[in-house]
Amino acid sequence: MSPPVESGVLHGSKVDDIAQLAARGLCAVILAGGDRSTWLDDLADMVVAERLVIPRTTLPSVTPDDFMAWACTVLAGTPTAVAGPLLDDMTEILTQVVDQERARRVMVRVFTEAPTRRCGFHVDTVPPQAPTIGAVRVYNGPTTQYVASDDVLGMADFYAYLSRRERLSRETVRPGHAETALTELLAMDENPSFLRPGAAIHHVPPNATVYFRHIDVRRHWSPHPVSDAWIHRSPMSGKPRLVLNVSPALAAPGHPGRR
Repeated sequence: MSPPVESGVLHGSKVDDIAQLAARGLCAVILAGGDRSTWLDDLADMVVAERLVIPRTTLPSVTPDDFMAWACTVLAGTPTAVAGPLLDDMTEILTQVVDQERARRVMVRVFTEAPTRRCGFHVDTVPPQAPTIGAVRVYNGPTTQYVASDDVLGMADFYAYLSRRERLSRETVRPGHAETALTELLAMDENPSFLRPGAAIHHVPPNATVYFRHIDVRRHWSPHPVSDAWIHRSPMSGKPRLVLNVSPALAAPGHPGRR
């Protein structure tokens, strides 16, 4: 039986389903995590109570082994019953991104913090000609939100929304402009102008990893097909979460990359 597909998104249950992203029209594969393990509940308690704190960190170009070495240091004070499976899970996600797209190195962003309005709907980018499949995993708390490709009016509408939202986000920290900008920002987040009337905002299921299409930075802001990138955002509020985001950085030697 084939995994269920909604507009642009496949809901899978096994690693082999990630390869379906090669199909035209798919922008994301959401892999269900199965039954929730005890270590994930223990991890959630630690993150919410701030007994595990990872400042917002970007590792611009690492291999899975590089990341494992870094993460072992960061998690040195974490109980083995949590640190062990967490290290395995995060490293496996990096390995899948490397293997799926023959990426030599990846960029990793990882942090524990409460959601804010910093990150509205957007698409992730990769360097010119880099592979385009990355991943995101939210280990606890409110999950990533996304929209169905068929509900997007078009990328010109989306990028007009994104441009204005980014400007308003900057205005919210400027003296004398913050209150007005925040009011408009809240309205934009409540009713995104790039969506068809009545469109739903979807939530990634808990305990799932999303493998998704990024856009070559040279095509960002262009009217490319909607399904060429996954439009998503962080939740706007909630308790601290552990988030892992992985993007390809370099293609493997001999791999032609994207043109």
